[in-house]
Amino acid sequence: MPFVSPLPIGSDVQPVSAILAFILLFWAALERNFRLTTLTMTFLALAIFSLIYAGFDTNNLFELRHRVGLVFASITFIALIFYLMEFSKKILMLAIVVNFFGVVWHFFLPDSFIVIGELFVREIKQTAGGRGASGFAAESSFTAITAMVQFLTAYFYYLKEKVSKQFLIWSFFLCLAIILITGSGTGVIYTTILFAIFTISRLSLKSIILISIVSPILVFLFLNSSISENTRGGFLLKLLITNPSILLIDGSISERLLSLEIGLRSLQEYPLGKGGGSYSETAIMLDEKYSIISKYTNYGISPARANAYLFETVSSFARYTIELGFLFVLFLVFLFTQSYSLNNFSLISLTLALLLILVSFSILFPPTYLLLAASYSLRNNNIKMISDEVL
Repeated sequence: MPFVSPLPIGSDVQPVSAILAFILLFWAALERNFRLTTLTMTFLALAIFSLIYAGFDTNNLFELRHRVGLVFASITFIALIFYLMEFSKKILMLAIVVNFFGVVWHFFLPDSFIVIGELFVREIKQTAGGRGASGFAAESSFTAITAMVQFLTAYFYYLKEKVSKQFLIWSFFLCLAIILITGSGTGVIYTTILFAIFTISRLSLKSIILISIVSPILVFLFLNSSISENTRGGFLLKLLITNPSILLIDGSISERLLSLEIGLRSLQEYPLGKGGGSYSETAIMLDEKYSIISKYTNYGISPARANAYLFETVSSFARYTIELGFLFVLFLVFLFTQSYSLNNFSLISLTLALLLILVSFSILFPPTYLLLAASYSLRNNNIKMISDEVL
């Protein structure tokens, strides 16, 4: 639960996970012999480089919370690689139940919940109950994504035969309930994407070819039927099929695509990056050249929210492509290829992890590395993470 802390600081993602990861690795260094893999050494090297790389502009600002982002991320990832199989299934279920309890309480009794919730969360932005209950997080989408990662963690332990099928089923229904209660559009979209990937990954090649042939025919028949004209649902579906850009009217989707475009434009203009602390200045220059903000305000995002992305961003991709250029892209390619294996869990978890890095969260978001470490663990079953003698 990355937004919860006994002493919340002025950031949505709290540093509790990174602090615990550092303590675990320090303990491991004192008590155990362990080695860094090529992947973890690369991650740590990039983190150290990002800490000192100031680019070629003396006007770049040194903001500690951004400079240490990759350092904390690498420590979290390395600790997860070493200790992933030692996590308690009871603690996992407790986290899921607390997450569920939080959104239900916030949904029905928002006033009393906020008094308690803000003792552990920096800010609860959704102050009313009903649609948008966020529970122990600042926003409902944060809670929905946390629930998704919690279920995938339960699925991982099920594949590792550490939890029962009954545990997995309970986790699924509780986490799905959390996503639905939050009313998060991001949660629904991401869940739909992951479910589609899971379904397709289980199909045979013959079935995929058949669907590829039949689907265009069904779409053609639908578009030319009375259903697409005479029913509201049919009309909206037809509008979505014939004009997919209508999705950009949704503010959250537009904001994420705006962040992604800033990062891509930066790669186009500054392939070597502009160094640490260069995000805001570079984003403003890119907007002046490509009119990015006006483009997305035309889609429906409010000018105030669009302009805010010139100074801060939730996209790790946008920030670090501006600061590190193609070096960050190459690192992402290496990180994901080293963590990928041909199985359902890997496809689903890495897709979600990539979405979180591209458009959703800061580089500090611990669940991203939980997904990556779990997928990496499945790929590298032969790697001994912790000595049996200690267990």
